[in-house]
Amino acid sequence: MFSNYPLTVLLVLLVCMSSAYLKQIPSYITLCKRDQSTIDKCAREAVEALRPKLIAGIPELNVPSIEPFYIPEIKTTEGELANLRASAKDVKVSGGGDFTIKSLNVDLDTFTIRARVRFPKLHLEGLYKLNTRILVVPLKGQGNMVADAVKCDAELVLYSEVEQRDGKEYIRFKKLDTDINIKDYRIRLDGLFNGDKALGDATNEAINQNRGEFLKATKPHLERTVSRILLDAANKIVDGVALDDLLLKP
Repeated sequence: MFSNYPLTVLLVLLVCMSSAYLKQIPSYITLCKRDQSTIDKCAREAVEALRPKLIAGIPELNVPSIEPFYIPEIKTTEGELANLRASAKDVKVSGGGDFTIKSLNVDLDTFTIRARVRFPKLHLEGLYKLNTRILVVPLKGQGNMVADAVKCDAELVLYSEVEQRDGKEYIRFKKLDTDINIKDYRIRLDGLFNGDKALGDATNEAINQNRGEFLKATKPHLERTVSRILLDAANKIVDGVALDDLLLKP
């Protein structure tokens, strides 16, 4: 439930690598050469240079602002907590502009992109629905949600293959592995037990004591969602663009 920011960063990386995505390359886009000795450094510097634009948003590239960033819906899958059903909508996430690229590698032989991105602190606000059980106590409610997460890491590996069409080579992204890890978080749900403060406070404390299980239930759906969205968007970016046009020749 904690971010589409890695998606935005890698999409911008792909745009930085492409010299054919726009009819006229904006001055703030750093073009990278097809040179293994320089591609990692170039791609990393290109994303860093775009940080102000990422915070403001880049409408011409269909890249939304990451400060704040809005997630339409988040869902959980069942974890070790029995019958856990939870969702959040209209989630506003703050803190994404303070990301750090821990590592970034572009393999020009296989066109595999590997990246690890950290968000030191994220603040989330949205609307939730919850139906679960902690020990023998059933929990059901809906209302406002506030959460704070720290040290949010995302590791992504984007795999590619090269296709031959009309005598030219084209790249297609075939698979994305996503691993999202959150060091810790605290969450507050209002509206439990029809707004009873004492029961609500006690329940929120119980939820936070079991927050590891809630995170396990959220993680698979989040990783699949990020992988699916990024893979589709990445292929749209490179669709119809010859590989020789995608990266500048050294």
